[in-house]
Amino acid sequence: MTSGTSDAHLLAAASRDPRAFHELYERHATAVHAFAVRRVRDQDAALEVTAETFARAWYGRRKFRDKRGGTALPWLYGIAANVIRESARRHQMSTKA
Repeated sequence: MTSGTSDAHLLAAASRDPRAFHELYERHATAVHAFAVRRVRDQDAALEVTAETFARAWYGRRKFRDKRGGTALPWLYGIAANVIRESARRHQMSTKA
């Protein structure tokens, strides 16, 4: 893979070439982590959000639709926001119980 390859192409290639997904991770992990830190305000929780975001991205890579000129970052932010929301919901439920 080359650094000039779009995220959309990396996701399409990831099933055949795991290095493609690794490159996507290297491109965006820092931004996704920073996004998570700003929302959860905890480094360890943000690392968990980041890991879960990329795990879901891997499993959902065939669902990616290129709507931003090849970048997957908005899609990854959406996944991260969902992970955070679901985690908060689980926490509220366990607190009420």
